Amino acid sequence: MDDLGIVFLSELVGTALLVLLGCGVVANVALAKTKGFNGGFLMVTIGWGLAV
Repeated sequence: MDDLGIVFLSELVGTALLVLLGCGVVANVALAKTKGFNGGFLMVTIGWGLAV
């Protein structure tokens, strides 16, 4: 049986990476003065898909 602490830590790191990458794409599309500004929903969808 796996150690519960390692399982918890791996879930925590995985969720943190998912949120970091996904919300980073949304921030890139929404914030002015970024290369992805006004990129549209397709850019957000592809970014979230790659994050997952």
